[in-house]
Amino acid sequence: MQTWEKGLLVVSVIAGLYFLVFHQDPLPLNHESIGLGTLHVVHDVIGIVLIGTAGFLWWRSGRCERTPSGT
Repeated sequence: MQTWEKGLLVVSVIAGLYFLVFHQDPLPLNHESIGLGTLHVVHDVIGIVLIGTAGFLWWRSGRCERTPSGT
């Protein structure tokens, strides 16, 4: 796994967890500050997509490491 992929993995997990768990009122980018009101499902979907992206990157990197190179 390359450095940029590791960084993208970490950022995706942190952002996904933020949207799923820590997007309540006192924290930045909460529903009220960006005008979503009580529409919590939007943040939940974004969080799930980000964590899913991180899982896909992790799975792909493990698969690529096990595949023998053509050289």
